[in-house]
Amino acid sequence: MATNETASRPRGRLPEYRTIEEAVEIARSLAPKLRERVPQAEQLRRLPEENVNDLLAAGLIGLENPKRWGGPELNLDACIEVSAALAEGCSSTGWVYSLWSSHMWMIGQYPEHVQEMVFSDPDSLVSSVVNTVGAPERVDGGFRWTGRGFFSSGVDHCNWLIAALEVPAAEGEGKERRWMLIPRSDFEIVDDWYTVGLKGTGSKTIVLEDVFIPEERTVIWSELSEGRGYGARLHNSPLYCAAVDFTFSLPLSGPELGIARALLRAFEGRARARISGSSPRLAAEQTLHLTRYARAAAQIDAARALLLEDARRFCFMPASEATALDRAKCRRDVAFATQMCREACNSLFEAAGGSNIFESAEIQRLWRDANVAAAHHGLTWDINGNAYGRAVMDLPPLERFGL
Repeated sequence: MATNETASRPRGRLPEYRTIEEAVEIARSLAPKLRERVPQAEQLRRLPEENVNDLLAAGLIGLENPKRWGGPELNLDACIEVSAALAEGCSSTGWVYSLWSSHMWMIGQYPEHVQEMVFSDPDSLVSSVVNTVGAPERVDGGFRWTGRGFFSSGVDHCNWLIAALEVPAAEGEGKERRWMLIPRSDFEIVDDWYTVGLKGTGSKTIVLEDVFIPEERTVIWSELSEGRGYGARLHNSPLYCAAVDFTFSLPLSGPELGIARALLRAFEGRARARISGSSPRLAAEQTLHLTRYARAAAQIDAARALLLEDARRFCFMPASEATALDRAKCRRDVAFATQMCREACNSLFEAAGGSNIFESAEIQRLWRDANVAAAHHGLTWDINGNAYGRAVMDLPPLERFGL
């Protein structure tokens, strides 16, 4: 269901990048324009159409697209670095981009004709929902679902949605987790995104009424986790043979990294102005915060190093070789790196001074965005740190106890 804006959108193009450096350079060139549109994004409570056009025209959405469909199949480190560079300009754009880009990996796991349907349109954008209510019913040829999904970032601009749902297992008793691909015409969007931070992501609620989803537009999570997905056989590349546990957790960390960098830069500018200003007292006071600045800078650099190490290790590891501890370690590191960046932002905000409490202050806006991003379920330290500890101690995951 195209809006007037999407109907007039310039055609996107396939990504031509062959290296991370090329893609990051383009993302950095977009950041100043994105920064100028931050007030508009916050007022709209979704990305301005100009931001979406810029991403499509630059070919950045499809960095992970399969080579079979003209994509470069760049690794997850590219997604992390590009989303961070975009987030330095606009937190919300970096956040939505990280999801749109990683969703293309998921599309590459569906049957070939389904992939062609999505990838043949260079304007295709795919949102998702993981937090849902309403149990799908298994019917002949697929499933029927009446329900709701929450926090669907960037959904206003998308022509597809993938929903993570628990469904009756194909064989035997119990449930299995599936990702279901749903066209825009099959769901409604509830305009309920009124938040303290990441205001421009438009992470709204979606509603479906008795929608039929054919079996061919579903993939089983456990198969993707074990490297048995259709994409692993079709593309036969390291990226598409990696476990979904890695490909879907690592991209979430990129935006927080970029937000923290932007806040660090804003703090540095403020500190320089005070140190070189006309007030000796303010200059002396500002130097007291230099060790805090140094610690924040080191935390951000350390977070990036940890994330890139995991991306380059786990996304070249065949899913069949990845252990439960590997999966838990990756989620632990993503959460830890994110929370380090959040801590750096909070520390700098504390030292930035009272004038930054005004809504017009960039530091205040970045501080809000950093804390909202780090509150995502997949980035929560208590959950992911506990899961890692349980894996090390050979304890069953909490899901086994219904928690």
